[in-house]
Amino acid sequence: MSELSEEAYSAGWMDGLEFDLWKALIGGPRTYGRLEITDEQLARLSELSEAAKGWIVFDDVEEETLVPLDEWKQRFERWLQR
Repeated sequence: MSELSEEAYSAGWMDGLEFDLWKALIGGPRTYGRLEITDEQLARLSELSEAAKGWIVFDDVEEETLVPLDEWKQRFERWLQR
């Protein structure tokens, strides 16, 4: 995820990266900054998420943190509703 953020914005973790990549993964826009997210990149994100049974989020205290998929999907739905 950090690598995609670097390619798109030359930043290790853009604010909202986890949400934007999940949105692309479930069929949303595939353009992220100056990056066109490929099928291969999306497949890799999906594989890693399934293997880890979670999704990586960033917070100011813990930095990159794995969140269980059920919790992540709830966070994502709240984010969509804002």
